[in-house]
Amino acid sequence: MNNTVSINTQLSNKGSALNFPGGSKVNTQASTVNQNEPTTRDDSFVEVPVKLTKEELVSLSRIDPLRSTFHIVAEWSMIIGAIILCQHFWHPLLYLVMVAFIGARQHALMILMHDGVHRRLYSNRKFNDWMAEIVLAWPNLISARAYRINHFGHHRYLNTLEDPDWARRQGDDAWVFPKKVWDLGQILLRDISGLNAFRLLMLARRLVSKDTGMTRSFVMVRYAFYAVLAVVIGFAGLTKPVLLYWVIPMFTWLIFIFRIRSIAEHSAIDGRDAAYAQTRTVYPTILERIFLAPKHVNYHLEHHFFPSVPFYRLPALHALLLTKPGFADSAHLTQSYLGVLKECLGGKDRAAEPAESILPSFAMEGATSSGAD
Repeated sequence: MNNTVSINTQLSNKGSALNFPGGSKVNTQASTVNQNEPTTRDDSFVEVPVKLTKEELVSLSRIDPLRSTFHIVAEWSMIIGAIILCQHFWHPLLYLVMVAFIGARQHALMILMHDGVHRRLYSNRKFNDWMAEIVLAWPNLISARAYRINHFGHHRYLNTLEDPDWARRQGDDAWVFPKKVWDLGQILLRDISGLNAFRLLMLARRLVSKDTGMTRSFVMVRYAFYAVLAVVIGFAGLTKPVLLYWVIPMFTWLIFIFRIRSIAEHSAIDGRDAAYAQTRTVYPTILERIFLAPKHVNYHLEHHFFPSVPFYRLPALHALLLTKPGFADSAHLTQSYLGVLKECLGGKDRAAEPAESILPSFAMEGATSSGAD
């Protein structure tokens, strides 16, 4: 009996159909699945070239609800603490630092939501989904359920015309690499200044559109949440603090983070084997971990290969993969996010081409014929 497993391992065949934008269908796993076992087919795109034993993958995929809760509470506590600190010791320079810090904490909440989308926060599926919505997604103006549909499409059809993230960037010169220093600097300046905030609004609108298949009751609950929150903010006289410490970080620093993170994850990657050519892993500096890439989001190659692994075990997964034949030599590993930006200033961007042009035919067949998550 083969004791190794890859990304396409399926431990349960139970599932139901789910419609993706554009009419394609995939199967989603039934709610009776054991959440502590790796479930990967809906969030995979190729047979990965590196193998783990079943025991290794099951161990790395274990859910630790106390750990998830700690991280959620810690992020909200740091946000509240930063606001109190800035209000008490008000200074324009301190405020600018807090904008970056809170924007990074908003990003951390969305990374935690992302784990909830992969059902890696809590073993109870309903509790996992509602925590991902109310505590993590809704405050950031998105829906975790709608994002799940978009995100699983991204995993299954990575860097192809059926990848919704990749498709949205087609025809946009901002995502064509390499770039000149001045051109890249202009884009980042527009992000950090808030001039590109409209793009985030359009993305949020797209993620809650009628095409996402959310029920009327879910949409009503979500907007009731916003209505109640708006009333509480208004009556408590918190409109100005919310604008200063939530809206401004969201539409400036958070957009800046999204740009750099998106570039790092799927752009300017060249000269790799097909399965390694779609994303990279970054080794961030301490400051980058604080202000740009919290919660081990830098291990993106590992996440695409084994999406059943929670964020807090991605470093262990990375260390294990480095011991496997071929990974260290083939994986695109970049020192720091500044190093990523430097890579965008030269060389050919493989992510700017449809993956059909660089992936072998057997890999694409595996991507389009996979079933439930």
